[in-house]
Amino acid sequence: MFRLCTILITLALLGSGAHAYDEVVIFPDEKGTQINRFFYDFKSPSAPRKFTQNGWGKTLLVDYGFTGIRTSIYGTGRKPAHPEPGVVLEEYYESETRGLKLAKEINPDVVIFASKKLDNTDSFPTWTKNGSGVIPEQYAILIIDYLEYMKSEGLEVDVLGIDNERRFNEGNIMPETHRDIVLELRRLTAERGLKMPKIIGHEDYAMGRNNWMKNFSGLNSDTMDIFGGHYYTRARILDRLKSDLEYAGDREKWHTELHWDNHGEKDDSTHSMKTAVCSFLAMWDCVDNGMNGFSWWDFNPKKKRRDHLMHAATTPLVQAWPVKVIDPDGSETVELDELHTRAFLQGDKLTIYAINFDANHEWDNLRFKLASGRIIGMVEGRQWSDDAPAEGNVGTLKPFAGKTFKADLAPGTINVFTCRIKE
Repeated sequence: MFRLCTILITLALLGSGAHAYDEVVIFPDEKGTQINRFFYDFKSPSAPRKFTQNGWGKTLLVDYGFTGIRTSIYGTGRKPAHPEPGVVLEEYYESETRGLKLAKEINPDVVIFASKKLDNTDSFPTWTKNGSGVIPEQYAILIIDYLEYMKSEGLEVDVLGIDNERRFNEGNIMPETHRDIVLELRRLTAERGLKMPKIIGHEDYAMGRNNWMKNFSGLNSDTMDIFGGHYYTRARILDRLKSDLEYAGDREKWHTELHWDNHGEKDDSTHSMKTAVCSFLAMWDCVDNGMNGFSWWDFNPKKKRRDHLMHAATTPLVQAWPVKVIDPDGSETVELDELHTRAFLQGDKLTIYAINFDANHEWDNLRFKLASGRIIGMVEGRQWSDDAPAEGNVGTLKPFAGKTFKADLAPGTINVFTCRIKE
């Protein structure tokens, strides 16, 4: 049962100066970095086909306000779309181009983000590499062939990722090689009259591996426009995340492949509550440290609990501002059994998250309070637990004095509260 309690305190008590750490206080005026980029990932299983069915593309780009599509560059062992220089086998791209054309019909301003497809040691064609990895001049030809092909389909690539999870491919694209590929691409795009996309890099698995960003920074090169990286729930090394983002400087910072990872819980399922909690916290690490762009791997229409929770974790963040929150357990997201709270503001819509994964602690009548502004109308709450339906248990409450509401956070629950506010 999802229990939400109306406020029974008096106005005098509300103003009595209760310690901030005895309650959850939301500061709508204290904003972080706006999340202004959200991508649907065509690289995940069957995603281009799903996008074109049952209005899913419209849901993403119109209803949810996603701003772009991440799509594949092939030339892999499974999809040898680039068998030799100057040749593109179009049949390998038909599903992607069909979906991208629909995306452009739905929203002409949608951002096309092309990223090299991973296929372990067959990620790059033989003619683009030698025993040490890719050859910059040769690999740049594959990329320019792809850009020309896309233009012939009426599609221009806005953002280009020339590598993807170096840990699991044979390209060995280290900072100097990355720079040299981009410099060659600049020459080729100018020569062939093509638009030079913005370059995102280096999109490795886990942050901070081999000091890649530190070494790239040492090159003093202007060949990376956007920082992109992956930060898996099983590799949440916060210090490395912070280090990479510091070396990224004032570039935009995108998490280009969020994963809702299975952690081996009951039934070995990605639908477990632990998986959900770990996924929320990994995403929030990135939000807390100023990342402005995100893309989920395998984001699907609502069906099972995993899908409902992914939507709940995502849609309130699109074009939203993270705002400061203080709660009794502080702002860190390291220990799973602590109380974790975050809040996001989309226009006048405020979404507040509260995760209590401590199996032995119920937060009874926990007070949530705005430090500024007023709540307009009712607050909707939604709570997920092992026993809840896929869509969660739903309740509403009337706030007290336009500032405050209380809720019981049962053990092992994810709670989401939404309301309208006025400054």
